[in-house]
Amino acid sequence: MHLSFRNPFLRGFSDLSYERVVQINYADNSPPCYRPLHPTQTQLPSEAINFQPCVFDDNCAVITDGHSVPGLVRMRCPADGLVSSVLYQMIGHHRGHPMHLGDLPNEEAARTLIELLSFSTGHYSRSWEISSAHLPTAEFEYLQERAWHPSPTGFFECFELSSSHAVGCKLYSTPWSMEAEGDSICSADEVRARMCDDDVPPVLLQLLLLAGHADTRLLIFDPDAAPIPELSLFTED
Repeated sequence: MHLSFRNPFLRGFSDLSYERVVQINYADNSPPCYRPLHPTQTQLPSEAINFQPCVFDDNCAVITDGHSVPGLVRMRCPADGLVSSVLYQMIGHHRGHPMHLGDLPNEEAARTLIELLSFSTGHYSRSWEISSAHLPTAEFEYLQERAWHPSPTGFFECFELSSSHAVGCKLYSTPWSMEAEGDSICSADEVRARMCDDDVPPVLLQLLLLAGHADTRLLIFDPDAAPIPELSLFTED
């Protein structure tokens, strides 16, 4: 399943990672550049890199002082510079696009920040309250019926909030991946197939897939909740 528009349930950054890079000063009055080390030198400790001369190209840097640099590598790295700092740059993905989030002074700081941002303990789940007008009337009534008369299902169950005339869905086995590969427990295609077998109506099915892809655990449809601009509204004339 591929999205043709932004998934409004996606929030924050995903696929957080870090990479050690060197800051290189290479010419008077020119801003520094940042490069990862050549694969053959990634095991060098930071103290053996900082303030060392190097050669570099658009892809990597090679420390030269005390190291034998093959001629082919030297040809591919025509620029000379001096490493002025060693940094750990953090990268995250937002709505499918990579973004540079910042620089950390050491690997421990980078790992700690990733742990804080990713909620890796597994106890954090997302909850959403959206307008029930994002469902056709018949589909909202379908949810109410599911809440009043629970039936077995593989990926979600319904419950009623009677005082607010709202109906909630609890989603299971999220996140549902939109791609065939990945670390998700279930693929969206697998979820879609099961829901179609269970006769889940189409608009509700699409909203649940979007929410499940964003690792939402509770999705509540409330007549008094604010609508989401990216989602269609179904209003009676």
